[in-house]
Order: sequence, then structure tokens, then C-alpha cells
Amino acid sequence: MINHKIVKIKRSKKYSDRFIIYFENKSVLRVSEDAFVLNPMKVGDLLSDSDIKELDDKMNLHEAKEAAYRLLSYRMRSIAELSKRLIEKGFNDVEIEFVVNHLIELNYLNDEDFGKAFILEKVKSKKIGPVALRFELVQHKLPSELSNMLIEKIYDEFPINKLISFHLDKRKIIKNTILNKKDQNRLNNFLKRKGFYWDSIVSVYSEWGIL
Repeated sequence: MINHKIVKIKRSKKYSDRFIIYFENKSVLRVSEDAFVLNPMKVGDLLSDSDIKELDDKMNLHEAKEAAYRLLSYRMRSIAELSKRLIEKGFNDVEIEFVVNHLIELNYLNDEDFGKAFILEKVKSKKIGPVALRFELVQHKLPSELSNMLIEKIYDEFPINKLISFHLDKRKIIKNTILNKKDQNRLNNFLKRKGFYWDSIVSVYSEWGIL
């Protein structure tokens, strides 16, 4: 078994909660402050390859957790989205699975809570329809059953005909006034871009008497 002699220990200038361990063979090991407290080291100590690997693995997990916390501090994220971002940052599957499970246990990651908040913001603020909502939601890779349930619930709370009527009011459409072809096409395209099904659009047009 090869042992590696520590020749220098210093606190990281960039990250105050980390120590940098220098070995006689010019290799370097980064260690979190917590790991250093649990495994005190001093110049002259010898560490085996397995000791170094264990400390390095712990450091990688520590960094993965810190990266996840930073990402969640900006906004809520789905499990799949957070996992993807951690992959992009170079963490491996084992590290990501550990961190994700840890955050789920703490309820910092919860797809249902994320989905509810995401959908509410999109529908309440932007008044979008189910086509647009589903398109935006699919990017966060929520389980399909959960997505369907949340979409159904949000349009129970914010009925589609009322959302379409909101857009008609906002565009100053007058009830029982037939639009010319140009204005009708422009309105049709706008509501389609907002993510409403054509059947729903026609139904509201009929209620308003603008067909």
C-alpha cells in the first residue's frame, strides 16, 4: 500500500470552508472544513490511496450539494431539471443521486410543489392555454400523470373560457360585433399562440357573438 506524505495544509482563499492538502509527490487534495474537523490532519501525516479517495469522494458530494443549493436559491426546480444542471456541472450519477435523494428528504425538491407553483404563475400571470402550458411544462420533465392532474386542476380554478374572454376584453373586442377577416385572423392567431384549442376559441366567439 502506497502512503502519501502531507507537506503543506492551507485554507482555500476562494472558499473559506475548504482546506487544500499538498503531498510530497506534488498532488493536491481539497477537503471540506467538516471533513477536516472529523479527520484532523497535520503536516507529516501519511494518507493511503484509499484514504485520499474517500476524502475526495466526500468533497465531491459536498460540492454537488453546494451547487444544488445555489441553483435552488435562484428559483424552484423540478427533480429532472436540477439533475440535468448538475450533470452539466460535471457531477457523476452517484453524486447526483445522493444529492437529489438528500434534497427530496428535506422537501427542498418536490415535483408536485414545483409543478403547482410553475403552473399557477403561468396561468395566473400570462393567462396561457393548455397547449402552451403543456409545452412549457414538458421541458421540466414532470411525470406525465402528475402533469395531467395539475393541468386539469389549474383550469378548474381558472376556466379556459374566462381566460379567453380576458384576452378579448384586453384587446377591446366588442360583443355582438362581427370582425372583418383581417382582424379575425389576427385574433385567431393570437389566441392560438397563447395556447388555446380551436374548439375553445370558437365556443367563446359564439358566446360573444363575434363569429
